[in-house]
Amino acid sequence: MDNKTVYYKPLPPKPATLLIIERGKQLRLVSLIGSMRIGRESANSTNDIDLSSGIASRNHGEIIYEDVEGVYYYRDNNSLNGTFYNGVKLEQLNERGTRAVRLSDGDILRIDCDNLLNPRSDAVILIFSTKFSSDEMWRRFSLEGASHVDIGRGITDGISLTDFMASRQHAALDLIDGKWVISDKGSVNGLAVNRSVLQGSRELAVFDIINIANTTLIYLGSEIIFNEVRIKTDPQAHIQRSVVMSVNINEVKVRKFNSFAKKTLLSNINLDVESGDFILILGGAGAGKTTFIKSLMGSIKRTGKVEGQVLFDNMDLYKNFKMLKHKIGLVPQFSTTRDNDTVYNTIMDAANIKLAGEYSGAEIKQRVDDVIKKLMLTSLTGSLVKNLSGGQKKRVEVAIQAIGDQEVFVLDEPDSGMDYATRVDLMKNLCSCTDTGGVVMVISHSPDDAADLFTKVIVLAKSQRDEVGRLAYYGDVQHAYEFFGVDKLSDIVMEINYEGGHGRGDEFIDKFERTRRG
Repeated sequence: MDNKTVYYKPLPPKPATLLIIERGKQLRLVSLIGSMRIGRESANSTNDIDLSSGIASRNHGEIIYEDVEGVYYYRDNNSLNGTFYNGVKLEQLNERGTRAVRLSDGDILRIDCDNLLNPRSDAVILIFSTKFSSDEMWRRFSLEGASHVDIGRGITDGISLTDFMASRQHAALDLIDGKWVISDKGSVNGLAVNRSVLQGSRELAVFDIINIANTTLIYLGSEIIFNEVRIKTDPQAHIQRSVVMSVNINEVKVRKFNSFAKKTLLSNINLDVESGDFILILGGAGAGKTTFIKSLMGSIKRTGKVEGQVLFDNMDLYKNFKMLKHKIGLVPQFSTTRDNDTVYNTIMDAANIKLAGEYSGAEIKQRVDDVIKKLMLTSLTGSLVKNLSGGQKKRVEVAIQAIGDQEVFVLDEPDSGMDYATRVDLMKNLCSCTDTGGVVMVISHSPDDAADLFTKVIVLAKSQRDEVGRLAYYGDVQHAYEFFGVDKLSDIVMEINYEGGHGRGDEFIDKFERTRRG
């Protein structure tokens, strides 16, 4: 079991949800609160989650929460009919049950007969998610008597999605020879079936999972169920912490200047980014901070090679760039706004450019209003950009990116050349962008000005052994002080730097590796 975030004491269980579907039964969303037992309901049941299906055993399986790693696992307790994990039946390991499998967003647990293409009427499907909330609205659409169904944003006769990132005519279902077939109708962002990007069309099997932007649709044979997507605009509302992005980079290579040979710049970068995080990226000279950012954006693929994955909703950004490119945005270091325009007109102009053709004027206006509210710019909409503080201007730049539904915003030295007061104002404004669940990642050379605002810190160090940037720490700020034995964030760079510093980069790379392995 690998660990991605270093903590020095057990944390409360991370929130997660099981979406439970039993055909003919009410759809259920169960909030996970740590380890929980799953089994068939009975008079003497001691289960935390009861199932009504007759093919579920009384003690069928269990969700296991590992508090050191902060992740969930599932194990089948040698039940009579077993459990399928993403379509593969779990095999018995010992007298206690199967091996425990780690659960990630969108993983599917299924209790069924061995032929998954011909499911039993009392089959059970459980979908693990850190995105679904227990109060999320789900819709049902009956396929009975239909032969063609359109799917998209604003569809009036078919499956109408509330997801802003869905195309107006995104996909369609057609009944062909008694089988439902889904096809992409030239959508902007594409779609995936069981995490595989759809090229053209394909026949659906019962319990197939369809992903359209932020919407999850589940095919049940006679009906489709899907969630309603709503933009979060209330900073006072409780935001469920969830993994937004998983970074699993084994190696990043780029071509040397005037050569076909490639040089490794980064290695072994593994971490999870959660909603609401305000993350500081620190690194010594040549540690690969810019390369790291390019890897997150997917842009490194143009000039180099990445071995590994950047996952959104458990889908690989590099393999599914069309579907996921809108998830992360790079906020420019220098302002691109016009000083004599109002905040509202600035954001509206950007929206008209980004959303032209696919969205109506009313939809664009609603999107602008939602983003302004989400980033708490309502009181500034009438202000001229030139009259804003440096921090407020940067928040407007973030809003321009957020028009495209970005969840993660990356800024490379946005405080460069600013005085102390302006830097603090900037960081406070950027931190406020996370209040509705977004993520902001910042490279800064003046980190101590706003140290109390950061929820996490990433430290990259260049190893003297092979001159490759590696992860020397990932965790909260307070424990970073303890880990490096310093009182200030800026002193961390002094500790790890070999040029002009104490040259302890390899020491902390090794220490971090030992720590996360337990």
